[in-house]
Formats: sequence, C-alpha cells, structure tokens
Amino acid sequence: MGSLTRTDAARRRTAWLLFAPLAAVVGVRWVLAWLEDRATPSPAWPLAPFVGTQDPLGWLHPLGWGVGVALALLGLGWAAWRCFGARPVRRVLGAAWVLACLAACAAQIGRHVNLRALQPQPPVLAEVLGSRAQPPSLRSVGGTLLVLRLQGEDAVQQVLAEDPATAQWRAGQRLRVHWATGRATGRYVTGLEPIIAP
Repeated sequence: MGSLTRTDAARRRTAWLLFAPLAAVVGVRWVLAWLEDRATPSPAWPLAPFVGTQDPLGWLHPLGWGVGVALALLGLGWAAWRCFGARPVRRVLGAAWVLACLAACAAQIGRHVNLRALQPQPPVLAEVLGSRAQPPSLRSVGGTLLVLRLQGEDAVQQVLAEDPATAQWRAGQRLRVHWATGRATGRYVTGLEPIIAP
C-alpha cells in the first residue's frame, strides 16, 4: 500500500512538472494579450531586411548546428543513463523543461516591454520598390508587404503594413516613414505618409 502511495505521489509530481510550467507560458501569453487589448492601439510594424536579398540556403547552417547539438545532448543523456541510472537523468530533464518554460515566459515579457517603450526617431524618406497583399495567417493579421529603399541605407527593407491604404501603393511611390527603435532591440514603423508629387 505504501509503495502504491509513493507511486501515486511520483505520478502527481510528474504531472505537475510537465503541465505547470506550460500553463505558466500560456498564462503569461494570455495576460500580455489582455494588456495589449486594453492599450490604445498604435502601429508598430517590424522593419526587417528584405528576404529576397538573403541567402535562400542560409537556414541550413543554423539547422546543422541545431541537429548537432541535439545529437550531442542525446548521446550525453544516453551515457549518463548508463552510468548513473534513470533518476538523475530525469531530474536534469525536468530542470531543463522548467528552465525552457521560464525562458519562454521571459521572452514574451521582454517582447512586450520592448514594444511598449518605443523610442521615436526622426522620419526618413523612402521609395517603394514593390508591394503585394499578404493574407492573414496564424502569425499575423495580414496586410500589404512593402519593399522599401530607405534614404541613406543600401540594404533593402521590408515591412508588413496593416493599414488598408497601403494596398494601392505601387513601385516608385515616395513615402515619409515614421519609425522608432524598441527599448532593447529592433526597428518598428509607426506610420507611413505618402508624398504627393506637385
């Protein structure tokens, strides 16, 4: 009977260890979404290098490193299992799981704080090099993907603008781009103003 009780307690601990950290990640996401819904909406569209100028095979290098690290960790785990038994390996895996969930919570909070403390910068002139409609997806509400050449920058940039007015802009359109930097990292477009030729 005592053995059965210890087994039940171990199962409960395992269930808590598996689901409580994940619940914390979901809870933080829900609270941050609630806070964003209560805040006054203001555009903050990420300004990023145009994907068409990036190496299409650039993802292979980080993927190779990721696979290599995963295989190395699996090998270390197997060796530790054979040398020390299952219990220490399970404890290390449990601690890694909790740390991963805490890191996910911290990343969500960091992103929220980064966007809530934008630092406005002087507007810059830009030219639209191309545009296309982007339908809504699980990651964004969609809008118009604008490819821009900013004055004073060689690298072509892109921004996904959610303003419906941007759908009619074509290559050659001149813009005044209002932008800001995040509190820690990133550049964000806060407004796009077309320049009408006289």
